[in-house]
Amino acid sequence: MSGSTNGSRVRLILSLLPVILAVSVGLTACGDNKVILSSSEDGLVSKSVTVGKREPIYPNDDPSIPDGAGVYKAQNCAACHGADGKPVAGKATVDFSRKEWGRLQKPVDQYDFVTFGKVGATGNDHPVLRDTLKPSQIWQLVFYVRSLSVPPLTDEQISEVLPVFGANCAVCHGTKGYGNGPLAKGNPIEPSPANFQSFPRFYDRTDDLLWDHIANGIKWEAMPNFLGKTDKAKNIVFDREYIYKLVGFVRHFHESNKTESATRAAHAQEDKDEKQPRDSSKPQT
Repeated sequence: MSGSTNGSRVRLILSLLPVILAVSVGLTACGDNKVILSSSEDGLVSKSVTVGKREPIYPNDDPSIPDGAGVYKAQNCAACHGADGKPVAGKATVDFSRKEWGRLQKPVDQYDFVTFGKVGATGNDHPVLRDTLKPSQIWQLVFYVRSLSVPPLTDEQISEVLPVFGANCAVCHGTKGYGNGPLAKGNPIEPSPANFQSFPRFYDRTDDLLWDHIANGIKWEAMPNFLGKTDKAKNIVFDREYIYKLVGFVRHFHESNKTESATRAAHAQEDKDEKQPRDSSKPQT
């Protein structure tokens, strides 16, 4: 009886061994992912604007850069920051026209700075504008300031990049960047491909981080590395500058180089042509 019982126990343990090993491997993989994320994406989430009353109010549509230029003028920002973003002596210290600076800024941090103000290191305070401007106007201002260092892609440039994006990226991210490409639908990918239309996700990323994700891929995810590779059919080399152009293409999904009214009209026409709402996965306020 005891031998039979022991034999049953052995058989039970052997039968459960694959499950035990699978759970162990899964836990190990999760642990590895956590270590990698904490080191490579340290500070990804801007806690200062995602806690309590400082939580950002996201726009209903892509912020208009031209309208942001109007806000910049109306608020007389040039008095301190110059008409072209170069600081006025004794008034400001940050050069908005520097590409290296612009690529290191998260839109959500810039929104926080403009909305809630800040005491400058030299004693110059930046005014609080939350009672002066609507959140949508602040986002417009943010993306106009960003355009002074990193101009958005023109319509012509977007048209040039579109077939490259379609051939290399849309299979996962979808033709409009919603993360719903055919590969994602047919073979569910974990984690899901990034939704470039998501304000909370992409306003919390710098251009340099997006460049790194495209250039070097993301470990333990399906995102491949592109730096140094070629698309022979399109005669494209994914070098440093072309990947920054892809970053600009990703940004065009959640910013606009048209006026607000023109952007809305274009989106309405898209909805009519496709017979489905465009902004189904965008946050509404």
